[in-house]
This record gives sequence, C-alpha cells and structure tokens, in this order.
Amino acid sequence: MLTHDSLKRDVARRVERIQAMMKEKDLGALIIVGQAQPGGIGAIRYITHAHIWGGAAYAVLGTDDPHPWLQVWSSYQSMWSRNETTTLPDRVESPDNIVARTTNLAKDYAGANKRIGMVNMNKLMPVGEHAKFVKALEGYELVEVSAAYDAIRQIKTPFELEAIQQNGAILDAAMDVYREYARVGARYWDVCAAVEGYIKAFGGFWGRTKVSTDLSPYTVPTHKDRRMAEDDIMNFEIVYESPWGYWLEMTTVFSFKPLPKDVQAMYDGYLLAVENSAAAAKTGNTFRMISDANDKTLRDLGFPVVGKHTPDCHSTGLDGSDGPSTASNPDFVLKSNMVLSFHPGTILENDRGFLISDNFLVTPEGAVRLSPHSASRYYMRLEA
Repeated sequence: MLTHDSLKRDVARRVERIQAMMKEKDLGALIIVGQAQPGGIGAIRYITHAHIWGGAAYAVLGTDDPHPWLQVWSSYQSMWSRNETTTLPDRVESPDNIVARTTNLAKDYAGANKRIGMVNMNKLMPVGEHAKFVKALEGYELVEVSAAYDAIRQIKTPFELEAIQQNGAILDAAMDVYREYARVGARYWDVCAAVEGYIKAFGGFWGRTKVSTDLSPYTVPTHKDRRMAEDDIMNFEIVYESPWGYWLEMTTVFSFKPLPKDVQAMYDGYLLAVENSAAAAKTGNTFRMISDANDKTLRDLGFPVVGKHTPDCHSTGLDGSDGPSTASNPDFVLKSNMVLSFHPGTILENDRGFLISDNFLVTPEGAVRLSPHSASRYYMRLEA
C-alpha cells in the first residue's frame, strides 16, 4: 500500500542493503552527491525521499546509523525536504558551508577507517566543488561506488513496483485527456497543458509533454502558437515522475484521419518490435539482444533500418535513468525486477519511425508491461 509509513519501512530496508554494501567494501561513510534535476536526485531520494528542486545536495550515511543526514543549499529547500523526508527531520540541514558540514559528518563516521565511499562524484559534482571536497578530505581515501549503489537501486522493491504501476495508470488515463481536448484548430500548447494539469493533480512534480508530427521519432515541444491540423499524425509522448518520484515514458499516436497504409504498416512494425524485444528482455539476457530484436523485426518486414535515434531501453526508477542503457552498455546482463524504460530506438531511412514507450519489468520469462497502456492504446483516432 502506498503510504508514507510504508515508504519509511521500505526505505529502512534500502538503507540496510546500502550499509551491507559499505561493509563489504570496508567503507566507514558514504557521501551521495545530488543535483536538482530529474536525472540527479534519485540516488539521494532513494534513502531520504528528499525532493530536491534547486541547487546541490549531499546525503551522508554511516555503516551502522540507520538515519542518513541531508545537506541542502538553502533553508527554503530544507523546509520542503523535511516535509517529505523519511529520515529524521532534524537531520535535514542547510549549513552556511555545505562542503565543510558534509565532509565533517563523513569524517566522524569514517573514524580511523578513513575510507569514504562517493556516489555520483564523477557524474554530478562540478569541478570546483570536487576540488573543495578533495581538499577537505585530505588524508582520507575516496572510493567511487556509484555502480555498486546503482546496482542495488536498479532492483525494485514491491513498494517501488506499485508506485511505478500507479504512474502507469495515471499516464494512461492522461492520454484520454489529450483525446478529449484535441481538435482541429486547437493549440498544441493548450492540449499539452491540460494533460500536464491532470498529471500534476496526482502529485507528479517534474515532467514534460512532447510531440512529433512529421513521422519521425523525435518528440519535442511544438512552437507555442502551432495549432492542430486535420492531416496531422501525432506521436505524443509524456515523460513524468509519479507522485512518489518514479519515472515513466509513455506514448500514443493520434490522428484525425485513418493512418495511410504505409504509415499503418510502419506503426504495426514498431508494435511488433516492442513485442519481440520484450520477449528478449529476460533475466540473464543482455541489452544487445533487445537491440538486435528491434532491428531484426523491422528488417524482416522489409523496412530500411539505418541506425538508432535513441537507446532501445534503459533502466529507470527515481532517476529518468538509474543505470545502463542499450547504448552505454550493450553487454549489460539483465536482472530480475529491473525496470526498463522501453522505447525501440531503431530508425528508418529519412528519419522515419515511431517512438513507442512504456515501462517494463524484467522477469525470467521476458519483460512485462507495468501499465494498463496495452497495444490497443498506442493508437487513438480523434474526432475531426
């Protein structure tokens, strides 16, 4: 059940798994680096549920203390974070010198061990801030453990899976809002605003809506004054976090007129590519097998495959991407209960293709869709 109390219990178990990793690597303390961006807050949120909306943040964890510390850039941000956090509210601080306070906490935990783990140090920490940390922690060994930390949070708990499924239902219903507001002459910006308003009413904070109208998979916000035309074929995408912070990408193709035969054939080909690559996304298989399944499906149907416009899928969770993708690590071996943001990235000649997105759970039998957004909902006919 998705309540704050059940979240606190789930986070406590997450902290225990992180601390077990710390002991295995002989770390006295852990510093987690965060930034206020959809791809930079998940590692901190994983053990604090803090929603960082601006500036830098650092979480500090000891090997035996169940309550992390959170250091944020402003008193305003600290008030917001205390409102939502799963750690002790008095451990959310906005010190005048955030580097000094963060490093002193870590040194107190590390003691004579002098080994401090760092998460996202090489990914999110600005060069100037990095130099300050290195100077403040002189004499201590800084150990980059981002991969080990991410490997833990890539395996989703039952709470997390329920939160992701909740968002799948919200975003699927949001497609009906798009259908309700879409009409010939309507401004795209107004229709997208109605969709985002619906999603935000459930508590989703970050996100965006995008659309492609040129039969390419590159979904982007339209010009603010662009209006819907009767011949438009809209590949509409929602990228939004859930009320609990879990990310999902979802698409639907909309049109006022029936799809032309060649477009329908291309759309059907991409749907089949999703089906075949989902079957390949099973425990023990690699990302490369998913990519190959996408390309082979479309080639076998006679489509001229020329490359990729985006990764075919990537792990997702409290960050839009909480680890590897088919592009960054094609030989990555899939594990049960990983969640993938699934969107075949195969592109055809002349930049043609459909973006078809949803979240899938890796199982020993193949990937399972985590939303009610079935194939019958990937295309919706609009009333002209």
